[in-house]
Amino acid sequence: MYKNTNKDTLSMSQILVPYDGSDHSIKAFDKALDMSEEGDEVIILFVIPAALIEEFAIMDPEVSRAKAHEMVNKAIDKAIARNIKAIGLVKEGNVADVIIDFASDMKVGLIIIGSMGKGNSMSKIGRFTLGSVAERVTRHSDRPVMIIR
Repeated sequence: MYKNTNKDTLSMSQILVPYDGSDHSIKAFDKALDMSEEGDEVIILFVIPAALIEEFAIMDPEVSRAKAHEMVNKAIDKAIARNIKAIGLVKEGNVADVIIDFASDMKVGLIIIGSMGKGNSMSKIGRFTLGSVAERVTRHSDRPVMIIR
């Protein structure tokens, strides 16, 4: 397990997992659970992409948020079943930027991200944008990043 020894970080090791329910994000989450040690905390972050919010502006945005919360809650239940401390958050915006900013603000010890996110149900623009999330996070984050295929 990667332990962050930087003095400006939280005493508990935190692992951030950007999560969208895709196969790659599930694999990243499973890896985070496998790597977790006693005292670690897994943070599950679901970011609703800004492009998706705009595409479905005529629909009730609470539908997307409710689905995101449901998926995060299922992931938390899976962690709890393995006696691993986990919290979940749902945010909106540019996916990579939200992940990068959140990880930096929280001074997480490690980001574990799937190499590809969901995209099959979104526009071509959404797929292109989401396909570059892992790369953008890796290039611009000030926190260590592990990419899972």
